[in-house]
Amino acid sequence: MLRLKNQNVAIEKIVFLGIGTNKGNKEKNISCAIQLLSNHKQIKILSISNMLKNPPQEGIKSGYFLNGAIKLLTSLTPIQMFRLCKRIEKKLGRITKHEQVYSRKKTSRTIDLDILFYGNEILNTNKLTIPHPMLHKRYFVLIPLMELCKDFHHPLLKKTIGELYADYCKSIKKYA
Repeated sequence: MLRLKNQNVAIEKIVFLGIGTNKGNKEKNISCAIQLLSNHKQIKILSISNMLKNPPQEGIKSGYFLNGAIKLLTSLTPIQMFRLCKRIEKKLGRITKHEQVYSRKKTSRTIDLDILFYGNEILNTNKLTIPHPMLHKRYFVLIPLMELCKDFHHPLLKKTIGELYADYCKSIKKYA
């Protein structure tokens, strides 16, 4: 918060989250995660994409995924938002990265929350990279983002979501 002459002024940012699940009652997992986000006093959910049903990705062997995106307004910092997402994942039964490393395999996900964009900010730390570094290579992220923010400009790639989706479509046609 920015302090101005004994006043607290919350600086709010538009944030886009990716949300996904492939374990258990998928619709309930999504609903519970959205409810937990919306219960937070510093978050206002503005819109939610339709959920995309798609096959397992990135080495996971079982269960279809439901993936979508959420547009929200928050005064949380990027790190606070990241920590909140991790707390929600844990509360809903997500296995931590440490547990995945220990088991040496990728696991199904009860819930997965990723910060895709935090306004136009660019952040690169050991724990958090914003914009999400893989979003332009994942159709299950691009399609929901197309629904919410087709004209939003990726601050690093300098292209709109619509342009990134078109590039993705061209790239898969090359290999088809």
